[in-house]
Amino acid sequence: MRILIVEDEVMIREGLARLIKSHTGHTVIGEASNGQEGLSLALRFKPDLVITDIRMPVMDGLQMIEALHGMSLPIRAVIISGYSEFDYAKKAIHFGVDDYLLKPLAAEDIVDLLERTQRKMEAEEQKNAGTPGQCIKELIYGGPLSEEEDRRVRTICGFGAFVHFQLYLGYTGDAPIGYEEEIGGKFDQIRALLPSVRLHVSWDRGRRQFLGLAALPEDEDVSCLLCQAVERKIVRPYKQRDGRAVWAMVSMKGWESVQKGARDAELLIREALPVTEGDLVTRERMDAVDWKEFRFPADLGADMKNALCRGDLENARKTGEMFMEFMKDGPYREQEIRQAYLKATYLLLDTVREIDGDTYGQLQNADLLTRCTEAVTLRELEQSYGDGLSLVCSPHRVKEDISNYTIKRAINYIREHYQEGISLEEVAGKLGITPEYLSTLFNREMGENFSTFLRKFRISHAKRLLKGTDMKVYEIAETVGYTDPKYFARVFKDELGISPGDYRQMD
Repeated sequence: MRILIVEDEVMIREGLARLIKSHTGHTVIGEASNGQEGLSLALRFKPDLVITDIRMPVMDGLQMIEALHGMSLPIRAVIISGYSEFDYAKKAIHFGVDDYLLKPLAAEDIVDLLERTQRKMEAEEQKNAGTPGQCIKELIYGGPLSEEEDRRVRTICGFGAFVHFQLYLGYTGDAPIGYEEEIGGKFDQIRALLPSVRLHVSWDRGRRQFLGLAALPEDEDVSCLLCQAVERKIVRPYKQRDGRAVWAMVSMKGWESVQKGARDAELLIREALPVTEGDLVTRERMDAVDWKEFRFPADLGADMKNALCRGDLENARKTGEMFMEFMKDGPYREQEIRQAYLKATYLLLDTVREIDGDTYGQLQNADLLTRCTEAVTLRELEQSYGDGLSLVCSPHRVKEDISNYTIKRAINYIREHYQEGISLEEVAGKLGITPEYLSTLFNREMGENFSTFLRKFRISHAKRLLKGTDMKVYEIAETVGYTDPKYFARVFKDELGISPGDYRQMD
């Protein structure tokens, strides 16, 4: 199951997420601190299950659940309550809540609850086991069918001796609210228009995919009419909406080709990430795309790192937005776009890890790399990177501890200019503070003075150069900011008790 956790107590929320990830095979697709945030995430990610506290600021858990049910979203809900809320929790069962957990939460209770919920979902699917929609799921997502299973599927679907098929695969994860419900009605209209076509559809909530499998008579006109009807009624009307589904179509000859056709359709949807503009994706259309040559915008990457290290969050945010705009300038191939977003996300993570451990932890909890890897649409890639950008560049991140923030800026300046003859006075001037104040901050925050930190920083780089390059000792001295090689050698020996040359010879 894909699970959303909504809980205002950070320790409970993060602990519950860790437990689900480590003790079950389910996926936590998001975490929210109140009902309003939870509602937003539920509308975006369409989870199978929402686990929510009752009493929270802004919007409580029951208000959120009521809003979700009012939108007819097929999402199960479980509430977390304390003993003082127990009667309230029991009453909530009558308002569409599937189950409840009592605080304090025990690992075995959570695992048992998830198993119960999973069994309920499987029981619902079992009810539909003999329907054409379920048979299509079995055919497309299951393994090879036995002869008996194959005959059963063809009989239930009424495909008989048909040999021409079209498979329509629609990814609905980025579609507007209510899209899935509308699509069923649209397919009914298409069936009425083309009575000679045997058309069955199925929606897989876990994969967020619609399947439409059509058996057609040997008539090219009917094949074209079906394709045009799907594009006109199902694909294009949603082109201008905020969030789109992506639809691919594959034609097949022979019943034995249907499963391979489904794999081809999934590949088409993935390839179409850069060009999903409301048209039906086919192999012919993808082969006709005039792809542009792609080069990663390294200058924007450098600007992002520098802005973050300087603490210039507004400029970092603008740089991130410029990167996302740059990625729209293609069309570039799907692999290139995905790799670029992964690279940009890695850069964000690596930079923040160096300067802000708390925010780095939040970025890790957001599963940005997983979301980037699994994104199906360009919009989902943008949302993943944009969420990371918001965490890092939020105005709420402006440091309450200004001393610590200033030290981080000072360390960044040292990192960028340690090769030069920088001094306490120079760094203080760049930061707009007095040398005396910077000296006091260094002693208080770092436990050592400015000169000691700078010396250790330079020697640390010198050690890497001695072991990892063939540079001469005097060249290394200049590289790390010492104009006098003899002075560098003396400082190095004072720091490590060994000369640079002897250090290089050590195993």
